[in-house]
Amino acid sequence: MGVKFRKEILQPVGPTPTRLPVNQAFSLAATHLFWTLPGQVRRFSSRATPQAIAQRSRRLDTSVSPLAIWMFGYSFLVGREILLDFGVIKATDYAEDIGLVLDCWNRSATAARADGHTDNSEAGGANPYLPSATVRQLSAALIPVDAELRRVTSQFLSALESYTFIVNAEAHLGTVDSGPYPLSTNRVLIVRHFFDLTGRWYAWHERVGGFPYPACALAFTLNPEEFRTIEFSDRAALLTAPRNYRERIQELVLVRLDRTRPRPLPFTDLDRLTRAAKKTEPRVLSWFQAQAPHATTLHCAHPWAVRPAAVVVPSEYCFAWQPAPAALELLSQYARDDALAARWALERCLAPGRSSAFVPLDG
Repeated sequence: MGVKFRKEILQPVGPTPTRLPVNQAFSLAATHLFWTLPGQVRRFSSRATPQAIAQRSRRLDTSVSPLAIWMFGYSFLVGREILLDFGVIKATDYAEDIGLVLDCWNRSATAARADGHTDNSEAGGANPYLPSATVRQLSAALIPVDAELRRVTSQFLSALESYTFIVNAEAHLGTVDSGPYPLSTNRVLIVRHFFDLTGRWYAWHERVGGFPYPACALAFTLNPEEFRTIEFSDRAALLTAPRNYRERIQELVLVRLDRTRPRPLPFTDLDRLTRAAKKTEPRVLSWFQAQAPHATTLHCAHPWAVRPAAVVVPSEYCFAWQPAPAALELLSQYARDDALAARWALERCLAPGRSSAFVPLDG
């Protein structure tokens, strides 16, 4: 896991955080997860199995996404790495808790994928987690793309990428890309799932009021012969070479989501959602700008903490999140020092001479 994570954090994904204390927020959330996930897994295991998690994650109408499952294991280990860095724990500490959490992660990740792998890098950069019935429903609704629709779609993707980034407090936690799903020799289906467009768990939820849909997905086809590679990062982001895949989309469909089947939306909703995103994004940013610095850090940690925790805890926990006291106590050491808050990523996990980002249990 440490080798794969080291490679993943060197791979930029989407916009760069510039306006919010993301390094402090992520460090707070990751250490919180290290202290709290073992207890949550124990409580969850009395009610359900990791295989039940997998069943939830293979739907488009769920917050238990492949990204959430991936973060469940990796954010937990990052939290351990931060605590090791600050000297709060030793490499031999909490072996039973670590085994418990990683066993839950391994079993749920493997069952969710149904291909014997735990994440995309193991599967050659593939992320085909959707059931075949869902793929058939999406492919049956595709329509050919002309130059105008391609232009509108590109604007939609740019606007929604920026909007979900801000709604999740400058974190890339609002979308999951999946595929490639082969349809024919020259067509593969890609699905981008926008799984929470309203920030329903967050304190700034009211600033997003009136957004047209709580979730949606854009499915589109590409011709693999036009690309050297079509891959998905472990964080479920589409990566292509050449990179300009938006200009090469052949067909697409926009759908809203419910528990029975994806429902195609009129293509005028691409423009409607683009306008809604551009209108709402400044309102969310102004909400953050009105907060005190300490409160801003706590709010920004909320998405990082609850997205992976949603794998094993009920929704009411996600609404009422509070950081673990031990994680909050450590925050005082790096709250005003952005470089120190990011040291685990910029230095420790990328230390020269090490192939792994994570220290083994035996130190």
